[in-house]
Amino acid sequence: MMKRILMASAIASLGAFMLPLSLSAQNDVRVTVAGLNQDLAMLNQQVKALRLEIEQMRRDNTALQNQVRAAQSNQGTQAQITNLSAAIDTLRQEYRAADEANKRVIIAEVSRQIESLAKETQGAINVVAQAASAQPNIATPVRFSEDYPKSGVEYTVRSGDTLSKIAREHGSTIKHIQNANKIVNPSRDLQVGQTIFIPIAQ
Repeated sequence: MMKRILMASAIASLGAFMLPLSLSAQNDVRVTVAGLNQDLAMLNQQVKALRLEIEQMRRDNTALQNQVRAAQSNQGTQAQITNLSAAIDTLRQEYRAADEANKRVIIAEVSRQIESLAKETQGAINVVAQAASAQPNIATPVRFSEDYPKSGVEYTVRSGDTLSKIAREHGSTIKHIQNANKIVNPSRDLQVGQTIFIPIAQ
């Protein structure tokens, strides 16, 4: 806008200056003014082109700045991720070391307790064995009952006989035969050739 005002003022001044000039001189001035107008038009075009280039450069600069910021942000994020991964690895190693140490402590404690329990158990077994060996062997008295059938038969013990066999063959019971003959230990008291009474219920 200012350029147009200046140009209009210049043209008016030239017009006022051209009034007293001759026709030839006026034509020369007109040619000169026309050339100046063309130069101004070219300058305006160049200025517009420069403005467009400057705007494009500004946009490119803004885009580059954004890219730089994004790259810096990505680098910062990557660095944080790297640091975090390193911290996690360190924590894992510390946990594994602590876990192994705890395992060794627990195993040692369990082994100690098992060894102590084994010693206590062996000591108790030894005490029981000593007490059993020191205790006199007192035979438990056998009590015989008279509650058996008074009827029956006499039988001579043969080789290979047992109370259960004799009782089965004669329809009696081991208990009745033991009570009737006062047999404490059949393997010792039952002799071949011995005559015993076999109670048989009628």
